[in-house]
Amino acid sequence: AIGIPDTVLFLLGNAVFENCVMTLWAIPFSAIYAKMAAPGMESAVFAYTVGIANFCGMVSSILGSGVIRWSGMVTVGDTCDFKALPTLIVSFRITVPMLVGIPAIFLVPNVLQTEYLIDWEEEGWSQANSDVVQSSEHGNEEDGLKEDSRLEPHLL
Repeated sequence: AIGIPDTVLFLLGNAVFENCVMTLWAIPFSAIYAKMAAPGMESAVFAYTVGIANFCGMVSSILGSGVIRWSGMVTVGDTCDFKALPTLIVSFRITVPMLVGIPAIFLVPNVLQTEYLIDWEEEGWSQANSDVVQSSEHGNEEDGLKEDSRLEPHLL
């Protein structure tokens, strides 16, 4: 209608815009994960949640293909049939996210972003506890630096 070929619009929407939106969507979750992670474990918590998100993305693709097949839609060939598409859009792109998302709002902690979610000192994850795990043979007491015995000797 405005002179842009369908293929260009599809590529821009699917390849560029969708990735930008997903990246911006993930930023607040990364901040919450960093606040909930134990000191020094932020990267492990992030890797775990990214892995779970990727797994859920694959499962949702498989389930989406199954739902399309179950609905009777034909998306390949000369006899395409998209009669069930409006029902599927309303059901799975509007209703299901609302049924899951609205109750999930109550799982978000009601604290400022500058506040700590978990008192790690009380939980026993303080910096002093991580300094206890050190090797006396690798300890460098000069300049107040302490080596961590969990590091491989060849990295020191």
